[in-house]
Amino acid sequence: MSQIAIAEPAKAALKDASRFLFFNEQGTVLASSFTVEPSELKPLELLFSDRDEAIKHGMIVLGTRYEVHRHHPPLIYGRTMGAVPEESEGCAICKIENGIGGQTCYGLITYQMPNISARMVPLLQKFCYEHLEPK
Repeated sequence: MSQIAIAEPAKAALKDASRFLFFNEQGTVLASSFTVEPSELKPLELLFSDRDEAIKHGMIVLGTRYEVHRHHPPLIYGRTMGAVPEESEGCAICKIENGIGGQTCYGLITYQMPNISARMVPLLQKFCYEHLEPK
């Protein structure tokens, strides 16, 4: 599958996300709107294996820590925690068990205010179900 097959629809459907990333359990990037740090992919996958550890360590994307506020697989999401809440950035990850090529796949977005999790997380989940699950 070419990166364009996911990247182009992601640009349209997730236009309010500041970043997007789609990858599989092998660490293969399926599409991304930024230069991915490969060492950050495995820890993102491991978020789903232990709720307490996910909350304790948060999500790291491009070196930025996002505190996990909700751990409800197949979704995990949270925000950066700075001094000014209105300047925080959200991050959400969705896991698709039987994704492209029969592999577990992940979709991740980050988003800035005024975009909030209540709106962005369902958009990510819908996109993942439509584009990462085999047809």
